[in-house]
Amino acid sequence: MDKTAAQLVDFTAGLRYSDIPAATIKAAKGRLLDSMGCAMAGLLAPPVRAARKLAYPIAGTDGARLFGTLTRTAPDLAALVNGTMVRYLDMSDAFLMTSTAHPSDNIPGLIAIAEEAGASGKDLILAIVISYEVQCQLADAAAFQVEGWDQPVAGAPAAALAAGRLLGLKKPQLHDALAMAAVPNLATMQTRAGKLSMWKGVAGPNAARQGVFAAQLAAAGMTGPEDPFEGDFGLWAQTVGAPHPVKIPKKLNGHTFALMQTNIKTYPVRDSIQVPIMAALKLREKVSAADIETLRIDTYAKSFARAVEDTALWEPSTRESADHSLPFCVAAALLDGAVSPETFARKRYLDKDARRLIKRMQMNLDDAFDKVAPATRTCRLVATTKDGKEISVQHRQTLRDIERGPSKQTFEEKFHTLAATSLPEDARTEMADLIWSIDKAKTIDRLVDLTAI
Repeated sequence: MDKTAAQLVDFTAGLRYSDIPAATIKAAKGRLLDSMGCAMAGLLAPPVRAARKLAYPIAGTDGARLFGTLTRTAPDLAALVNGTMVRYLDMSDAFLMTSTAHPSDNIPGLIAIAEEAGASGKDLILAIVISYEVQCQLADAAAFQVEGWDQPVAGAPAAALAAGRLLGLKKPQLHDALAMAAVPNLATMQTRAGKLSMWKGVAGPNAARQGVFAAQLAAAGMTGPEDPFEGDFGLWAQTVGAPHPVKIPKKLNGHTFALMQTNIKTYPVRDSIQVPIMAALKLREKVSAADIETLRIDTYAKSFARAVEDTALWEPSTRESADHSLPFCVAAALLDGAVSPETFARKRYLDKDARRLIKRMQMNLDDAFDKVAPATRTCRLVATTKDGKEISVQHRQTLRDIERGPSKQTFEEKFHTLAATSLPEDARTEMADLIWSIDKAKTIDRLVDLTAI
């Protein structure tokens, strides 16, 4: 018997909305709002335009709609296109512990299934919580990225189980959906190596697409491989060599849902670069970028070991490399006092002043910082000025900071700032109000309606 698969299926089938604490429900609504803001800002992005070309329209009332155009297409294709909108800016939430995950990649796929199935807003919130728990706990169970495996390894199974729950699948069908998502979708970390491409932001949405499709196949009667995790050639054997415990308890009393430990980003960059930007903004208050002769960046190996010598991150030539480049993001914060979507839209990473400042930097991996990372994320910047002065600043973010999360007002401010690129104020206000009360909605159709441009 595949104990890992059974554990995940039992959790998915057994969780009830009433089991979820009020604070977690509120946090789930916040992540839905955050994702929709990101989606509206990414509506016309190049990878979205490319994916939209393949989302062929279908007639009738079946299927799911694309955000913006409201074109009706197959749910798995809606998951891909709408998910690519969410991920484009790299501003959606992230989970960073043993491995990294972007669990909000799955939200558009769950919206697509909820729309086709006529599910309620409460059903959608339950599915979101299930998806986050499965993906984050799988990601935290093993060092997939260290072994060369990318985020879809945990993302596709999570999407399949949550979509299966929305479709009302029983345990045997949920097992089939899980197996058909896990076995075919072992993605490699080449997605995030060297000069990064558009696929960096599409890999997660594609995993959601595959998970949604696996759930649909199971609903249609397709059976999947047995022992998808613990079989001789199962996910554990093929990725990290042996089964790892997944921390999903059978009893939920006192359990902190993984959704609460996902970080809401302030800046449109890699999650682990949020703290260095905050440190850079502190340093900017004490010294002008023009006066810096050298700059040492002290950080931790768990997130940045490869970045020390990765030429693509020290000389970024694509948007995707730039928003994963610690040196560039620190340079942009020091030079401009802000890192925003516009920073990357205008290709600030190619400007001479940014390149000159990057050449004055070096990165140092601090053992003390690494011992407590990534639960505690620390960055120290030590600048030496042209007249020989040394100026040091430090910023730290803890797991408690992440669990506390943003206020409702902060969520809404970010949402309105991002969504204003596509939606008028009345539509944004109605969407925000709808999401905060989504558990009262009989269907989620109006949420998709409001994305129309």
